Amino acid sequence: MRINSLLWASIASLGLWMASPVHANSPVSRLMQEGQRLVEGGNYAQALAIYQQLLESESRNPRVHSAIGYIYAQQGQFGEAARAYQRAIELDQQNADFYYALGYSLGMMGENQGAAAAYRQAIRLNHRNAQAYEGLAVILARLGDPQGAIEAYRSALRLAPGNWAAQKGLGVLLLQQGNIPEALSRLQQAAALAPGSASIQINLGMALLAAGDPSNGWQAIDRAAHLGQRDADLLQQVAELAAAANQPERAIQAYRRLITLQPERVATYFSLGELLMQQNHPLEAAAIYRQATQINPQDPEGFYRLGKALAAQGRRQEARNAYQVALKLYREQNNPTGETKVRNAMRQRN
Repeated sequence: MRINSLLWASIASLGLWMASPVHANSPVSRLMQEGQRLVEGGNYAQALAIYQQLLESESRNPRVHSAIGYIYAQQGQFGEAARAYQRAIELDQQNADFYYALGYSLGMMGENQGAAAAYRQAIRLNHRNAQAYEGLAVILARLGDPQGAIEAYRSALRLAPGNWAAQKGLGVLLLQQGNIPEALSRLQQAAALAPGSASIQINLGMALLAAGDPSNGWQAIDRAAHLGQRDADLLQQVAELAAAANQPERAIQAYRRLITLQPERVATYFSLGELLMQQNHPLEAAAIYRQATQINPQDPEGFYRLGKALAAQGRRQEARNAYQVALKLYREQNNPTGETKVRNAMRQRN
């Protein structure tokens, strides 16, 4: 959801005071102009101090409260932002922008029911606001109402067909609902509008795979991995998707990139090592598992996996040493299931 342009409209219109008129050269007008200048420059702390000072004389001006809400939202303080917008709404219940901003802030807090109600009121007051429909769609999807979310996205796109985020959101929901042809069409439109979006590419790839086009599907997923090579969540998704689809080389490459991004995340080493073992690369797997044991020497699973990889190479004494460490750690952690797993592995001849 894009918020800045719409919320800035509330701040930019501070000159349209909704209380008594303000003379252009009055102290209040000068404070208002200074606050607006500071917000435009990103100096939120100073701007907030000025708007709070304005409240001493303009406490019943809803746009001052709205400006304060915007500043809090820009700083990630969504609880404070929501309270400021609620105060603005108390003073002006017919301003659709205030309800939209409240919906956004509540949504960022995870208060989805309240966010949905605020977005719906914003739409009732201004049914031409495409962003309010888009925001409502996001919230309805969270609330487990995919059909409602789909209809909200359709409404947003009727008003703003060039909104790539709404095209993507609709495409993802349609894909989840099994409407592959329209999902593919929507995601292709989103990709044309935002060709640099890794998230669109991975969803487009999944739609192409579902449509029976693996060649173009994996090309899109490869583009996603390239575009999102600094995005750990996306790379995790690529790796899991490739592993599940029996594309081990793609999965291994994605896991290696993940390790570069998050070298302390032991679970990634385990996933990569498991794939390497499946591909009959126990030497590489052992090196990966050894790194995992160095990162977390108190995790018996790393030593157990290391033992398995060493045993697969015929390095029985080294494997036994790793198993002994795993056994000791499982015992210290009072994990009899883990102990049994290690003992069974130690009995096997490799």
